[in-house]
Amino acid sequence: MIILYRQGVLTFIILLLLTLAAADNEVCNEDYNDAQNNNFYAWSTAGPLLLNALFPNLDRFQTAWETHPLLSRVSFTQQKQDTQPLDNKQIIPTIQHNRQLISQLKLINNQHQDQEDPILSLLSVDDTAQILSQPDMTHGNEYKLLKKIIIQDGPEKGEEYNGMLPGTQYSLQDILQYFHYGAFSLVINKVQQRWRRIANFARQLEHELGVVEVNVNLYMTPEVVSEKDRTNEDKMNGNVREGFEAHWDWMDVIIVQLSGMKRWSVAREASIYLSSKDQKRKPTLKELKHVQRYDDFTLCPGDVLYIPRGNIHNASTIDFEHLQESNSDLDRCPSYPNETLDRRVGPSLHLTFGLLESNDATIETLLHYALDAYYESSDNEIAVSTTTCSNSNSYGVTVDHDIRWSSVFHHIVAEVARRAHICDHILQTNREPSSTDINCNEGTTILRKSVPLMLDDIISDNESSEQYLNLKQTYLSGLDILVSSANLTKTATFIQTHLLKPPPDDDALIFHYPSYSEQDVIICPEALNELSEDDFIHKLNTFDKFSRESFDQAYASLNNWGKQRRQEDRLQQRISLDTVGQ
Repeated sequence: MIILYRQGVLTFIILLLLTLAAADNEVCNEDYNDAQNNNFYAWSTAGPLLLNALFPNLDRFQTAWETHPLLSRVSFTQQKQDTQPLDNKQIIPTIQHNRQLISQLKLINNQHQDQEDPILSLLSVDDTAQILSQPDMTHGNEYKLLKKIIIQDGPEKGEEYNGMLPGTQYSLQDILQYFHYGAFSLVINKVQQRWRRIANFARQLEHELGVVEVNVNLYMTPEVVSEKDRTNEDKMNGNVREGFEAHWDWMDVIIVQLSGMKRWSVAREASIYLSSKDQKRKPTLKELKHVQRYDDFTLCPGDVLYIPRGNIHNASTIDFEHLQESNSDLDRCPSYPNETLDRRVGPSLHLTFGLLESNDATIETLLHYALDAYYESSDNEIAVSTTTCSNSNSYGVTVDHDIRWSSVFHHIVAEVARRAHICDHILQTNREPSSTDINCNEGTTILRKSVPLMLDDIISDNESSEQYLNLKQTYLSGLDILVSSANLTKTATFIQTHLLKPPPDDDALIFHYPSYSEQDVIICPEALNELSEDDFIHKLNTFDKFSRESFDQAYASLNNWGKQRRQEDRLQQRISLDTVGQ
């Protein structure tokens, strides 16, 4: 039988007895929507050695950041060039990176100087067997065997789900059997805690991108079967192998194709622009039908793909024998010179580097820290008393604390940051953008933009830098948006529809900020509508004035939080690597 994932919740369904051939795929990424550049990311050729090797045209990478996908294709020539003009919206934006430059990159595998390519040598198909043999590898947690399931009839006909094998323990022989003959994809989570070369790579990305943690997952999908071995199910599914339903992610990702080839379909526009973790959901059939995608393209060994959070995408292995005859440069994979083993042949193996802190370190987070600083120096008055809240809430829950104004304003920030923008409506209504939609990514979504942290630097040494000044200006712009958009009625509705389920529980409280506690829970959002509008406006303006002078304090608090999180993550990583002998 297969365990079926439905919108992130495990629903155990007896779907079918395992047949020894089916469809398979995997995906782990996102999509895009035209937005303003994050100019406070000041990557330079001299600084980010790894990023410069992966994306030699850093201007193009900076333009793509949190805006649209970018494909960096392998090249064996010295010349770096763009392979696709910016104005061609059907073809994914593409640049080239040179393998000779990659081979000179020693910071990743400095203990493996004999290996010519420190990226392709990060992990091999054979290495996955060694990882699967490590202790404490439990199916469903550390690794999964998955395939995409499409409902064939009934009210959910056409819906896609991720089907996972039941059980927690499988032998290596069983895993290989399901992989090769059952068409299941293999996913190994958090491989940065099990393979030191990958850990070094991830740490370098953390440093250069200014994020606290980079999580790395491994995805391996079997080849399609030859024509003589195809079953009726293979023919019905177009002889593809897929492990994941079409979806979007809540984190930015960088995908590195290590071996084999994989066909990708990526949306040009985000379903939810810069989606936060609590905004992630299963795409509707209507959204999947109307999503505007780039032309499908093939990831070859050595190719690198960046996808910002929020975009629908999926990938599969298909019959590449005919694909190699395509006229498109984005389908033909070059052979590696002076190598006896063809990297293009065999299962598809790629690593997905997820930038987890793109949700925890945002302009919204800075505003939450500014609120904390404000109420540390100001009287945090009661907004809704315990008695009033008890009489107002409709959940039958005893209220044992007053609701302070600090809690009200934290939820106001969260509501404003999660408002839909006009581009979301364009996608959901399947209409063409009009002249009034030109700036559709501006507005409240600026609060969802990520903030680069200076965990390895002293902030005061960077206060005159362009990166610092641009970040501060973005923070002030976000503050302007907050003040002009704050609304008690909308906040009450937001709490009712997004944060509370009768009865309220931990799973329902999906919104969190760094200092969130039980005392911040607003169990009676209806009472917010009874607050004095004049009092609210006065407090909002007072906070606005304070916060304009408090950027440094808020940014320092965010960086201190990031340093603590990184220390905890690095400690856990060292313990895990030592445990598995890495």
